[in-house]
This record gives sequence, structure tokens and C-alpha cells, in this order.
Amino acid sequence: MVELYSRRSFVAGALTAGMLSTATGYLLTRSEPVTLVLATGADPTGARQLLVSMWNRLHPDITIEVVEVNSSTMDQYAKFTETRADIYNLDVIHIPRFARAGRITPVVPRNDISLLEPVRRVCRVENSPDEFWAIPFNTDVGMLYRRITDKRAPDLAPSMREVLAQGSLTAQLNTDGIATDEAFVINVLEQALAQDDAILDAAGTVSFSLGQWRTALAPLADALRRRRVLAESSEETTLRTYNVRDLRYMRNWPVWFPSVDRAERGSKAGTMEIRLSGLPTGVLGGQSLAVAQDSPHREEAEQVIQFLTDEPAQKLLASFGFAPPGLDAYIDAGVQAVAPHVSTIRTAVEAARPRPIHPGYPDFARAFKDHTFAYLYRGEELTQRFVEDLREALQ
Repeated sequence: MVELYSRRSFVAGALTAGMLSTATGYLLTRSEPVTLVLATGADPTGARQLLVSMWNRLHPDITIEVVEVNSSTMDQYAKFTETRADIYNLDVIHIPRFARAGRITPVVPRNDISLLEPVRRVCRVENSPDEFWAIPFNTDVGMLYRRITDKRAPDLAPSMREVLAQGSLTAQLNTDGIATDEAFVINVLEQALAQDDAILDAAGTVSFSLGQWRTALAPLADALRRRRVLAESSEETTLRTYNVRDLRYMRNWPVWFPSVDRAERGSKAGTMEIRLSGLPTGVLGGQSLAVAQDSPHREEAEQVIQFLTDEPAQKLLASFGFAPPGLDAYIDAGVQAVAPHVSTIRTAVEAARPRPIHPGYPDFARAFKDHTFAYLYRGEELTQRFVEDLREALQ
């Protein structure tokens, strides 16, 4: 255990050193100092701040000031628009809304970051193959965590029906308000996709067939009714339940894997390891960096974004548990030494489905949550009003 994480720390340190040498290619000369404001959510890993500190160390005349905006996923748009910024670190679902409102300006990447196709699709400007509304900082996809007690036993990834039947799964399948509504939406979508992957296609087009939705969500409703799922509302409470109850399965994001695996190896003698599997079909997440339309320092902002999203930055983020958006980070020997599970994450990202890529997504998510929560927890049948509300939100 100690050797594994010592090796990871060593490789992460080597990646950091590489970043410092790469950063010299982004040196700019200015007659007057400039401070660029980066509006973003919180990052408990410290990886983003490490990258920012590297930039600031090498660019004393063009520095980044990080402004962490305390917001949930769904109220991020309102909170970010109240914050003066040169660069926004946007959740992927907010890119279309910022673009329609004219708050961000297209960027052409100046580096070859070999974006995975699902990641590229949700960020690029429609009908413009070279322009992006925002450049991916990290991507994300839901994963199935599995607690393994015997490495010698066959360990094929189970189907979701098998997982639900065992009654040993915890996931973000409840909500306690706006701060956790989006987690609920994503997890319910993933459960529906596990039963019928035509519910949401690779372009983010959602089915408006009531019969499809009823069939796809019936197994989840049955599992909740039989108490075969421990439904939580947040990533953190899901982690706590997984650990305290010693459950076999957990649905969560890959960024939690290093801390979960390290704690498990250090404190539970009966656990051989924690393994990750892709869900049958995951929902794509992630954050991307966009230049504010009203920034007076567009050139400098673009330079910062290129640095923060370049291949070395992706490798560094991967060493902290983030899912890289580009292929090169996944096949890098150093990243594979730090995070041997990255190939599993890559496969899950490439198969993931985006939520509807539409400015009306917040209205879609609100309607989806209201109807499905009533169905799953109050036994109210899904009616034609459900699909009509979804359709109306995306017109």
C-alpha cells in the first residue's frame, strides 16, 4: 500500500516538473501588469490551484485570480453571471446557455489536445469544426465502484439488474433541494440508460416516448420500493454510506477514486481493493474554460486557457483523479503509473451520453426531476404530461 502511493506521489511530482518546463512556451510580454479573473466552482483536490500557481509563478505580469463561486450545478449560471470574470470554468450543461446569451466568445485551440469525440461534440461551435465555445478542462462520467475481497474470484462487471437485485448499491438517487437536484437527474438518467440506451442518444437527443420511460424506470422504482438501493443526495453522503455500510457497489465520479482506494487499503483488512467499472451507459459531465465576451484581455485569457487545458495539464489533473478530456493523457505511461484505471475511464467516456445540449436544459432538468421524483418516491404514474414538459423545455 505504502509503495503504491509513494510511487503515485513520485510520478505526480515528475508531471508537475514537466508542466513547469512546458509553461515557458506560454510566456507573454506586457508593458503593464494584468490580472485575469477565473470564475469557477470549488476544487477540493487542489489540482486546479497547482496549475494556476505554476502559471502565476512564470507570468508575474499576467496573473490569474481565482474566484470560487459558491453555487450548485443548477444555479451556477445565475451566480456566474453576477461575477465579473475574464474566464469562466463552466459545467458542460451551461455552455449552450452562456453562448446563446452572448456571454462567451468562440476560441480556436492552439494546441493538439486530441479530444475524445463525446467531449468535443458538447463544446464545439455548431457547423464550425475549428471553433469551441469552451475548451475542456476535465471531463467526467459516472462510474461503478466495486469492493473486492478476493482477487482470485471471477470479477466480471455485473449488469445493473444484477446490482439492483443484490441490494448493495448506494447512489445519488435522492435529492434534498436545488444543490442536489442535478445529481439526482444524472443518476436517474443513468438508471434509465442501463435498461434502454435509446432513451438518450449520442447527440443528447432525448426520447419522448412515454412507454419507453415507463419501462426504463420500472426496475429502479421496484428496487427503491424494496429498499435494495441506499439512495443518497450528494457525492459526499454517498461516499459516507458506502464506507460505513461496507456496501459492495457505489455509483460516483472517478475523481473520488484515489481517496476511496487509499482509505480502503489503509483501514479495512478484508478488502483487497476497490475497482472501477463503467456503467452500462454513463452520463457525460465535466468542466470547460470559456473566454468572457466582455473581457478586455481576450488574447491573454486565451493563452491562459491553452496552458490550463494543454496535454501536460491534463496529465497532471489525471494524477489527482480527474478524467482527462484528451486521448494523449490516457495513453501516457506516467499517467497509467499514477492511475492504472484510466483505460476504464476512457472506455466509459467514449460510450457516455451527453444531457440535452440545449439552452433550455435547466427547464428540462427541473421538469425531469419533478416528474421522476414523484414517480419514484410517491408512486405517481408518469403521464403524457411528463414527456410534454420535456419536449416544451427543449423547443
